[in-house]
Amino acid sequence: MSLRITPANIGAVQGRPLFFDTNVLLYLFGSTSSTWANTYSSVFSQCLKMGNDLCVDVTVLSEFINRFLRIEYENYLRTKGLNKQQVNFKSFRSEPEGTQASQDVETIVKGRILNKFALVGKLFDVADINAISLVNSDFNDELIVQTCQQHQCVLVTNDADFSGANVDILTANNKLK
Repeated sequence: MSLRITPANIGAVQGRPLFFDTNVLLYLFGSTSSTWANTYSSVFSQCLKMGNDLCVDVTVLSEFINRFLRIEYENYLRTKGLNKQQVNFKSFRSEPEGTQASQDVETIVKGRILNKFALVGKLFDVADINAISLVNSDFNDELIVQTCQQHQCVLVTNDADFSGANVDILTANNKLK
């Protein structure tokens, strides 16, 4: 049976590799502040102190970059009083604010994430993909679970979509069972 570990029991993951999900990276390196951001900042600090290997993969990096830019786009629309029909996402990317957001996320990924996290991966084959059921699940989430299983990582996530995942999870979200 897979374990669900809370920040209060973080010592249970000492010595184990930790795979950070996109939502936690956004709490750590995005521009939002919230209770979740504070909680996962504390978790991150404790993991660094314990010397855990921290991991991500290209799926998570892709999701992080895309979500970061979408958040900046939504902020841009809100601050300018615009809507998506007036400025679409692709057009935003050419605006000075979009260019700056792209530079910011590149700096975060290359200068902060990849300096602390190992890039792990899995070579997926047809059997791996055929084993994924998309009924009530997210394709990328299923890829993440398989990667964690291959590398024996504990998944660090706040995403309740992983509640039934067959992988150990470190989370502050009570909805993950």
